[in-house]
Amino acid sequence: MQLGVRAQESSLSEVFAPGERLRMPHYQRSYSWGDREALDLLGDLVDAMDASIAHFIGALVFVNGDEAGHLEIVDGQQRLTTLTILLCVLRDLETDPDRAAALHKLVADEDRPLLGEGANWRIALNYDVGAFFRDTIQTPGATLKLDNEPGESESQQKIIGNTAAFHRELRGMTAERRRALADVVTGGCALVRVVVDNKDQGFKVFRVLNTRGKEPGAHDIIKTELFQRAKFTSADANDYAERWAGYEAILGGGAFDDLLRQIRVIHDRSPKGDLFAGFQKAVLNKIEPRKFLDEMLPGYVEAFRVAETGRDETGLGAPQGVLDSINQLRALEHKTWRAPAIQFIVERGFADPMATEFFASLERTSYISQVMVQEREARNKKLARITDAIRNDRVLFSKTGPFMVTRDEARKLRDRLTTRFGTYGQRRAIALRLNAAIEGGRTIPPESDATVEHVLPRNPPEDSHWMITWPDPVKRREQCDTIGNFVLLTNKVNQLADRLDYRAKKEIYFNGGGGQEFALTRDLMEQDAWTSDVVRRRTEKLADIMMAAWGLAG
Repeated sequence: MQLGVRAQESSLSEVFAPGERLRMPHYQRSYSWGDREALDLLGDLVDAMDASIAHFIGALVFVNGDEAGHLEIVDGQQRLTTLTILLCVLRDLETDPDRAAALHKLVADEDRPLLGEGANWRIALNYDVGAFFRDTIQTPGATLKLDNEPGESESQQKIIGNTAAFHRELRGMTAERRRALADVVTGGCALVRVVVDNKDQGFKVFRVLNTRGKEPGAHDIIKTELFQRAKFTSADANDYAERWAGYEAILGGGAFDDLLRQIRVIHDRSPKGDLFAGFQKAVLNKIEPRKFLDEMLPGYVEAFRVAETGRDETGLGAPQGVLDSINQLRALEHKTWRAPAIQFIVERGFADPMATEFFASLERTSYISQVMVQEREARNKKLARITDAIRNDRVLFSKTGPFMVTRDEARKLRDRLTTRFGTYGQRRAIALRLNAAIEGGRTIPPESDATVEHVLPRNPPEDSHWMITWPDPVKRREQCDTIGNFVLLTNKVNQLADRLDYRAKKEIYFNGGGGQEFALTRDLMEQDAWTSDVVRRRTEKLADIMMAAWGLAG
């Protein structure tokens, strides 16, 4: 039986032998190793050198390319690219011209032009970093000139960072140790070279090697599946891969995975288990791949950016009230609100007359989920009801719809707002939300420098005035973490105020400390003392303000 798979033990010098031309297929991920992975590999090679043993770097999988003599890299890009960077650094630090030339033979053929596309480079990366890699790494002497090269993409920056890391480590070695290391890299790296016959096998091997308990980078696996199902020509694959890389550059790899997770949630009413398997079942099996790539994915990327940043940078026409609601949502610890938010933006858009009401209702519902400490399952059920009803206003905004709050729930919420907020995330989210609800207040993005200051310190000094005005330790404990004891300050001012007495704190808040910039802090300007009764009354007042802002007063 012909399996179409050939495997053999090889060294790196055999993989990079004359005549070998290794290329990245369009479905491959961008270079993603950071200096931790690169230095771990270098450390393993140095250990092998010192112990006089071979270092096994695993299997490298290739598929025969469209052109004779070309192999496409199915699995091993990160290792081969990193080893090429290491070879180039060793070459550029080598003072013996013959040794430097020998190392360069593993980077490009000497009998070909050494610059540009004409060179027979042993490894050629994808269009997004290929030319950059040739000019800044593979060209002789190039790694010595990277001090002012910032890199335009995340992959380029990682290449530069790993090159700099190798230079730092190798410059501290003697020339003899660097040469011994070069011998280990070229002849002492044991690997298994696997070649498969066709692209379909390449796709399958890629998925097998990259979906075994490895969810990070799932967007690469999903891209592979989409491209295979679409049966792209090489030109189409190049075009779509370039678009995909653009999305990855905009969002970042981890965020791209997160976006695909949100798309999966929108289309899957029971989003559990592996992202790739779930996405394949809920999305890929139901939507034609070109339709997904051409008509759906660009809108999802734009909507995700708005949800992640709270800004409308691409001109979707988001009203300020909607952006305020999104920024209030972004302060929450849980993120289950993002799927319905993205779905509404994609399917209905900001011009929809119900957009402002939808996002205000989603904000209220999501805060109630956090304030009332609902379990994840309860939040997910509420989420599923919202996503199910998002196209039907009669259901979405009905008295029995997913945004409904019963009188009993409102009463419990009002009671909850007067009790303690035990975690930092809860305290900051509710304080930021209160700041927007108070007359004259504004929405503060969660990435701002605003921090929650406890007017009554959580641990007041034993010899402080607080022990006189707050002699009861039970009241101190019960009221310290209530909203009536919260103000907002910048982090620097917060640290200055710390555990000072009340009058000293007020002096810091309002005499150059910027406390008047926050609506939640301004009312203290007229407050002469800070007692248990003051905090209790302020807590009740702020709870009423929050209930009114959510349309639940009375």
